[in-house]
Amino acid sequence: MPTLMVRYKVKEEGVPEVLAAVQAAFAAIEAKRPPGLRFEYCHQPEGHEFFGLLELEEGAENPLLGIPEARALQATVARHALGGAPTPQPWVKLGSHGFAR
Repeated sequence: MPTLMVRYKVKEEGVPEVLAAVQAAFAAIEAKRPPGLRFEYCHQPEGHEFFGLLELEEGAENPLLGIPEARALQATVARHALGGAPTPQPWVKLGSHGFAR
């Protein structure tokens, strides 16, 4: 399963808008329940840092590209991220305990 991670910081005034965009994206993802997708998003409490993890089944296309609310999340992040829009980077899972594999 390919794993991608995006990590970024936003301007303080952008935090509420990014949080709202994350909630909207996950509501749409839950409604559509695309197969082959595992997606997680985290926010540092009392901070301005976010990260997202995306895992796709081997050979699966990224269904987030076809979900308007997920695309809106990307646009919102691009507007508020310090240093410009972040780019997801590939990661290799070395081990896991207690999380689904």
